[in-house]
Amino acid sequence: MGNGGALVGYAFVPVVSLLAVAGLALILKWAHSPGKRIRLPSYGMLVPVARCKDQRGAEVTAARLRSEGIRATVTHDVRGWLVLAWSAQADVARAWVAARRPRA
Repeated sequence: MGNGGALVGYAFVPVVSLLAVAGLALILKWAHSPGKRIRLPSYGMLVPVARCKDQRGAEVTAARLRSEGIRATVTHDVRGWLVLAWSAQADVARAWVAARRPRA
């Protein structure tokens, strides 16, 4: 057969290696693309009405909302503490929180 088979072998290994590296680079580029974001959890019929820096602030806000007759609860996500209210009362709760937010 001669040297023809060895020449194909010498060309085949680098080409396959380059294709494998290019494929891995494409996978890494796709995995770290800016379009990939963390999906925030769904809270069902509860919607976020306020975000607080600490748990105490969120608990105080939720307690004040409850004293106004708005059903509220507190949860924690990747960005901080959230005060949640029922979707039917969300607009009222947001307006109440905005009216009592300290002006800077």
